[in-house]
Order: sequence, then structure tokens, then C-alpha cells
Amino acid sequence: MKEQEIVPWDVKRILLGQTPAAFLLEVLVRTAVVYLVLLVIVRLLGKRMSGQITILEMGVMLSLGAIVSVPFLTPDRGIAIGVMLLVAILALQHGVSFWGTRSPKVEMLSQGRATMLVRDGVMLLDELDRAAISREQLFAMLRGKQVEHLGQVKRLYLEGCGLFSVLRAKDPRPGLAVVCPSDLDLLEHDRSRTVCSTCGNPGERAAPGSAPCARCGRRDWSAPVCGRKGSNASAKEQGR
Repeated sequence: MKEQEIVPWDVKRILLGQTPAAFLLEVLVRTAVVYLVLLVIVRLLGKRMSGQITILEMGVMLSLGAIVSVPFLTPDRGIAIGVMLLVAILALQHGVSFWGTRSPKVEMLSQGRATMLVRDGVMLLDELDRAAISREQLFAMLRGKQVEHLGQVKRLYLEGCGLFSVLRAKDPRPGLAVVCPSDLDLLEHDRSRTVCSTCGNPGERAAPGSAPCARCGRRDWSAPVCGRKGSNASAKEQGR
């Protein structure tokens, strides 16, 4: 649209642009048709599309959004092209999924792999950095899983789809607290031990700060948490 054709405060141009008013009815028809086709395509893509999506499903969903926008609003583009592209995306997604079930390499490339973030109550800081996850984000997730300290965690994985999987330890040991600092007084601490305040690695029974952590090299030590005050679990752990 040329500059001289623009009339300030032209209500028709603001509301309808350069399209005639009759095109509004066509937009309704286009939207109804493409929406119904999109529902069918998403249904055929499978239940995973409505759940926690992987990298492959994320790409498919973004492509669907880009495809359907053109048949909705562009008067010089037909609906058939958009429908054909939706069918092509459906075939591509099923093809990659079919190929992935027969090739572990393809499955790993399309779905991603799990990353271990905590092993035996100790955070793997290098993996946290690669996954771009902060300690506070990790602690917030663990609190949501009713975990009070890292000693309760055997393994923690970041799945390829972005979900966190927590495997609890059968016999929890004292570990670094993940609760908010204001709630530390609600927990029992083992004053005879030390734990690295950065990664949760258990230290010696010496005074905090006497040696660097063997895992991360920091010298910030604290007393590990062994349970909640007054709980039976806390008493059992202290008696070991």
C-alpha cells in the first residue's frame, strides 16, 4: 500500500484493511473448514500432541500454527494448499516416529535423551550448566515433589521432553537442604557431619571449610539435613 493511499483515521482501512467487507463472511467459512481439518490432523498425530511434547512434537505444533494462518486470512491463497501442507506434516511426523522405533539414533535425535542432574544426593553442576537450570530451579522442582533434602534423592533426570523424573533413595542419608532458608529451623541437622553447600557432596567429619570439596572445589560447608523435626524418619536416620 502506497503512502499517499493511507488516509489517517480511515475506519474501514483500520478494521478491514484493503479487503472488501464481504470477505469477512469468507473468513468465517475458511476458519471453520481449516479448523475442522486441523482437529482431524491433530487427532491423527496421536495422543502425545495433547500431552507433554518432545522436540519433534514442538516442531510439528509450530509448523501447524504457521500453516493455518495463511488459509485463514489471505484472500489470494486457497484452502487446498493449507490442507495439503497439513497432510504433509502428518505424513512427516508419522514417518519420523516410524523410523525412530526402528533406529535408536533417529529416536535420540528426534526425541532427545535424558540428562542426569543428581546422583546419590549430589548435584552434577556441569550437567546443570549444560541444561541451563539453576540450583534454585532444581530446588523448587524438588520441593514440588515433597523432597526436603538431597539425601532423599537417588537419581534425578531431566527427560528429553523437559519433564523431571525423581528416583527416591530407599535409605535416605543426610543431605543438603532444598527448602527455603526461612524453614531450615523446621528440619533436623546432623551437626557431626558436613556437606558442600554448592553441590551437596558429603564432606569429612572435620570442621566446615577445612578442605575444598572434592566435586566442585568450593569451601562452603554446612550441616546436612537428616529429616524433619519430631518425625520418626529423622529419629531412624540419626540412630544409624
